[in-house]
Amino acid sequence: MNKELFIFLCIIALVIFLYVLYRKNFKIIKVPSVCLVTGGVKTGKSKLCVNLSTKDYKRKHRVWFFKKYILHKDIEEPLYYTNVFVTFGRKKNGRYKKHKFDKNIRYITLEHFNRNYRFNYGSVIYVQECSLLADNMDFNNKERNVDLSLFNKLIAHETRGGVLYYDTQSILDSHYSIKRVCSTYLFIEKRLNFLLFDILFVREMINNENGVNAFNDDVETTMRKVLIPFWYNYKYDRYEFSYLTDDLDKLDVVEIQRNGLVSFNPLYVERSIKEKKTVIVDVPINDENKEVN
Repeated sequence: MNKELFIFLCIIALVIFLYVLYRKNFKIIKVPSVCLVTGGVKTGKSKLCVNLSTKDYKRKHRVWFFKKYILHKDIEEPLYYTNVFVTFGRKKNGRYKKHKFDKNIRYITLEHFNRNYRFNYGSVIYVQECSLLADNMDFNNKERNVDLSLFNKLIAHETRGGVLYYDTQSILDSHYSIKRVCSTYLFIEKRLNFLLFDILFVREMINNENGVNAFNDDVETTMRKVLIPFWYNYKYDRYEFSYLTDDLDKLDVVEIQRNGLVSFNPLYVERSIKEKKTVIVDVPINDENKEVN
């Protein structure tokens, strides 16, 4: 056996070994028509959604290209809709290097959720922090509830094969129209950094009439790991909603004097201040001594 053939066979064996090792230890997520990702603050929810949705869009665009230019079918080009900044390119030397698919990115609006306008067929949709769109307390507007229910229930029909990605911190805080559709969802337990990768510990959860997940095993033993390369950090804005407070002045407090509980509930504040001002003076007992308020 010559040297070149031996090296080639070693490379093939190494690739097969790494692939088997990857499939055994890391989860390959299969996404339904509506995918919901939940987890704590900065556990990688947005990163996972960007990873899944951008790869999904590239796959759908390849299918469209084949049907359009090989089979010569007259079909719409799928687009990528989102409510935040996302790019298919990458950041280099402090600047975002554009990708050819960036021209296909569109911002999603309330007109889409109200179903006044439709999406291009076969599109991919990503909504970050969906509980800010409508949470579990937003049930007073009956017309909006109907629109959101139809939007979520019929999204696969109305986009003719499109996919919708949501992320939020808890499924309990989401609008009931989302909870009804997402019978299964992804929960990120934690995130670890390893060399040039982020390792997300993910578990598929069940949302049904019982409202709970009944597991007979240890959560840690069946938690699956998802491997995401570091360059996905530069495909979206990790601090998108900081614009809500970026223009506010900073409070420069040198000395802190606690004057009571900080709370939006005035009853808590009033009671806390009252208890703070009550002082018991330990002095000899006589007719003039009393509790000082």
